[in-house]
This record gives sequence, C-alpha cells and structure tokens, in this order.
Amino acid sequence: MTTWDLTFRAIPGIPLIKPGDDLPDLISQAAADDGLSLADGDVVVVAQKVVSKAEGRIVDLNTVIPSARAEKLARLTGRDARVCQLYLDESKAILDVRGRHVVTLHRLGFEGTGAGVDMSNVGKRSDGYAVLLPLDPDASARRIRDGIRTRTGATVAVIVSDSFGSPTRDGAIGAAIGIAGIRHAEQPDSDADLFDNPSRPMMNRVDEIAGTASILMGQTNAAKPVIVGRGIPFTVDDNASLARLLVEPPLPDTDYDLTIDV
Repeated sequence: MTTWDLTFRAIPGIPLIKPGDDLPDLISQAAADDGLSLADGDVVVVAQKVVSKAEGRIVDLNTVIPSARAEKLARLTGRDARVCQLYLDESKAILDVRGRHVVTLHRLGFEGTGAGVDMSNVGKRSDGYAVLLPLDPDASARRIRDGIRTRTGATVAVIVSDSFGSPTRDGAIGAAIGIAGIRHAEQPDSDADLFDNPSRPMMNRVDEIAGTASILMGQTNAAKPVIVGRGIPFTVDDNASLARLLVEPPLPDTDYDLTIDV
C-alpha cells in the first residue's frame, strides 16, 4: 500500500503587490528567505488577488459609467451601480439575484456571486478600486510556473485560487481558477473497491488542493497569498487547463435581472 505525508506551508514575506510586480521572483525569494528550497513536485497555490493586481486587473470605479441596466441592478440589490456595471461586463449571464448577491456566469465559465469582482485588500473602500479576475488564469499559472523554474530550477505545479460560494451551501471555499503543470482530476489506480465492486471515481484534485491552501491563506488581513504544498499525489500535465474541469450551466433565455421590474 502506498502511503504519503502532505505538508502545506504559508510563505511569509510576500509584499503588497502592485501592477507589474514579478510574482515568480517574489515567490522564489520569499521561499528562500523562509528557508524553503522549492523542489520538483511541489504545488504552489497563489491567491487570485495578487495575480490580478500584478497583471493590472484593477479598476478605478470613478472611470466606470453605469448603464441603465446596471442602475436597475443597483436598485434591486442596494449595491453601487458602478460595481453592478462590472458584474455585467465580466459575465456571460446574470443567473439570479438573492438579496444583495448577484449570481453570475463569469466569462471564463465560473458560476458564482459578483462575477469575481472584489473590493477587498485593494485599498481603502473609500478609494474606490475593484479587482477583476485575470484575463486568462491558466496563462497566469503557466507564467508563474515557468518563472519559478527559471529562477530556482524546480519544476513545480501552480494553482491560481479564489473563493467561491455555493447556491446550496453557506459560506465560501477555496477553488482553482487557473492551473499549470497539474492534471485537473485524478482517478485511483485500482478499478475496484474493498469488496471488489467496480469503482473508479474521478476526484477533483485541484479544488481539493486549493481548498486546503485556503485554510492557511485566510480571507481578510492574513497576508499569506502563497502556499506551498509538498507530498501531494498528482499527475504532471504540461498542457493542463482548468476548462476541462468546468461544467457550465446552460445560458438562460433571458438574464434574471431582465425578467423583473424595479
């Protein structure tokens, strides 16, 4: 029987990220400063927020002009109409509105609330800035992976993670939105269970890892956006894509917000 130990380690010393910052360099240096030599087979989980900030996916709300539809969505939810405009800009569809929560199908295929638009840890709320998801999170993960390999010689896997809610469960969990060097799902080596019944479930490995890393990252002022996992069983995949994991809901005939009057 194969056994293993898993370790997850938060890397301290990652500064507040600014547009144009070199994430692979900052991660490699912070790991070295913490006495950790990145190694082949490590999984580096990076919070979406720092990836988006490094890539300049920051919006000054003062530059956003709300449409009539965004104004309607703002009346419906009590939210800033400029933020509602970003929801519309970043989404394929508005699936539902539940109180202040706008359930969206993001342009990348993610179902969640608020189209990935986030105003936390980007400055004081009064400054009026919001952060959007990366344009291509898989490409972001590949750049980080390639940069770490160039700087350290280690071939790691990279997961860009974010926090997603579920329409059937309270609270949010860490989930992968971009991957590099790691197959999105795994199946057991055996085709049978303990009683020799046919069984070979497909396990969503990248979300399992992202959820575990999220515990160490924290969600407010923990300032631990990079986690290194070691001893994790996974299959290396140089052509990995998070899109292979997604099962998109069908697009509605009419977006939810267009079906009601306010």
